[in-house]
Amino acid sequence: MLPHTQNIGQKLFYLNAYDKANNSLILRYTENKILNMLVYDTGTVKIRYLKPQEQIVIPIYLNDFENYYNYYTQNNSHHSFGVPLFAGLYKVNVTYNPRGILLGDSIYTYYDDFDKDIPNEEKQAMPTNGQITQMIDLKIKRSKDTIISIERTKYYIKTDGYRYFYLSRNLPQITTDTTCHHITDLPPDSFSIKNEYFYSHFTDLYAEYIARFDDGDIREYRRFTDYCPDYLYTERYDAFKQKTNFMTQLNDKRFYSVSYHQPGNKIHQETYCSANGTLCNVTTYLYDKKGEFKHKEITQTQPCVEVEIDGKKRSYHLVEQLEGR
Repeated sequence: MLPHTQNIGQKLFYLNAYDKANNSLILRYTENKILNMLVYDTGTVKIRYLKPQEQIVIPIYLNDFENYYNYYTQNNSHHSFGVPLFAGLYKVNVTYNPRGILLGDSIYTYYDDFDKDIPNEEKQAMPTNGQITQMIDLKIKRSKDTIISIERTKYYIKTDGYRYFYLSRNLPQITTDTTCHHITDLPPDSFSIKNEYFYSHFTDLYAEYIARFDDGDIREYRRFTDYCPDYLYTERYDAFKQKTNFMTQLNDKRFYSVSYHQPGNKIHQETYCSANGTLCNVTTYLYDKKGEFKHKEITQTQPCVEVEIDGKKRSYHLVEQLEGR
């Protein structure tokens, strides 16, 4: 199946970008699988039958907003991660997934890894999550220009001599408020350095912070929000690259975190929090002097308070006021 020009519907191909680290596999960015285009000459996906050993090349343009209305690239120019992809080294793969597309469902039968039999042998077999390519390196060098445009956002780049600040407005001084969308220490014309510093902030979406070892592996990765609980995904490692902390938001919107004793990889504390953070169940694991498990203690905490502002419910960190005597 080949893509064509469409305004709405499901993408046949979509991209995933992972971190460059070798001590972890962190999905940094993924595409919205639903199209949001505005093209004049609309069509639909189509089937192309290939002869033995015949190949076909399908171009994919990333962040190509200039060619949205170009007939020859419309069906290839709808790929975007929704946020700016700043300079750096990424591992990228492409997923081909026709599931849910009427024409695709007519020629493919879908199976999961645990299926022992193919549901419909008259159709071509296709994994439920599609066919995924091998990883390829995507190298984006930092431009030496002081004014650039990424994802249709203009950035004014200023430096303090050590780091570079990407500001959404042309201000006379460097600021780290919501005007600052990105901070990096990558010099011009480079995509990777030792001890690379990376920070991004996208209002009402999330922020990213990365600290690395000399070889580019993750020392600390945090994707977080301005609300409570603030963590969306976290990984931390000690000097020996042993994991000490993992935090994530689960599919059911609850929050989960776990910390480890190293060496030994023994769980120290495990926490499940409600989606609004107003109730957390904390399990602490206790060990004897030999490192053998003794028992666990379970407590409940309330780190967040939910409030309604302008008709929207948000959770913020609960602050207790201590009254002096």
